[in-house]
Amino acid sequence: MKLRTLAFGLAIFVLPVLANAQLSAPNADGVSAGHTHLYVADVAKSREYWLSFGLTEVKSDKLKNVFSAPGMLVLLREQAPVLPSGQTSANHIAFSVKSYDTYKAKLAAMGAKIVLDKADTGQILADLPDGVRVEFLTMPDQVETIKFHHSHVQALDVNSVRDWYVKVFGAEVGERAGMPSAVIPGGRVDFLAARGEAPKASKGNAIDHFGFEVTSMDAFKAKMDKLGVKFDRAPEKRDDLGLTIAFIVDPVGTNIEITQGLAAVAKK
Repeated sequence: MKLRTLAFGLAIFVLPVLANAQLSAPNADGVSAGHTHLYVADVAKSREYWLSFGLTEVKSDKLKNVFSAPGMLVLLREQAPVLPSGQTSANHIAFSVKSYDTYKAKLAAMGAKIVLDKADTGQILADLPDGVRVEFLTMPDQVETIKFHHSHVQALDVNSVRDWYVKVFGAEVGERAGMPSAVIPGGRVDFLAARGEAPKASKGNAIDHFGFEVTSMDAFKAKMDKLGVKFDRAPEKRDDLGLTIAFIVDPVGTNIEITQGLAAVAKK
C-alpha cells in the first residue's frame, strides 16, 4: 500500500534510523511533539540548510533526508511545494539557538529572505530559498547549540484554534509574546493572527504537516470519536515498522500526523 506523506519519509523505514532522535516525554494525555514534514523542490540544497543549522542527519541504508534536533525530527520530501509556508496555516517552525550572529550569517549565506530581524532580542524570522519559513530565538545560556522551540499556526480566529489544540492534544493553555499558545512537551504551538484572507491549508505546501507522537493510538482514537474529530486518514498499524499512524486536520486546514511508536524507537 502506498502511504501518503509519511510514506515518503519517516514511516517506511523508521525502525533502523531513529536511535539518535530525542523526543520529549508525553503529557498526561500521552502526547508529545514528534516531527515536521517539508516539501522541497531540491532535497540536496535543503539538506545543506538543515545541516548548516546544526541538525543531525539520521543515517540509514534505506532512509535519507531526515534530520534531528532535541525535541523534533525534520523530514524532507522532494516535491515542489505549491506555496511557501508563510502563505499557509502551517506558517513556520522555530528553534532556540545560542548565537544570534551565527544564525544571521548562515541565513545570509544561503540567500534566505529576512522577514523579521530584532537584534536587541536575538529573534530572526526568515524564508529559506525552498519556501520554508523558520524562526531562530537566541538563548545563549542553553546547553544545546540548537533545539526545537515551537510550531506556528496562522489563523483568523487564534483563540478558537488554540482551544481546539488544547482539547484534542491535552495541551496546556499558554501565551507567548502576546500570542495564545498550546503547550505540548517538546515544544509548543503558537497561534499567529492572520491579516486579510484566511491562510491556505498546509497540505502539499512547503510545510506539509506537523506531527505529534502518542503513547496509545487506541486511546487517542477513542478521544477523537468522543470529541467528534474525524480522521482524514484512519489509524493504520504497521507491525513491520513498529508504528501506528493516522492523520487529522485542524479547523484552519493544517495537516497533522499522529504516530504511535516513534518515541519508543527513538530511545533505542
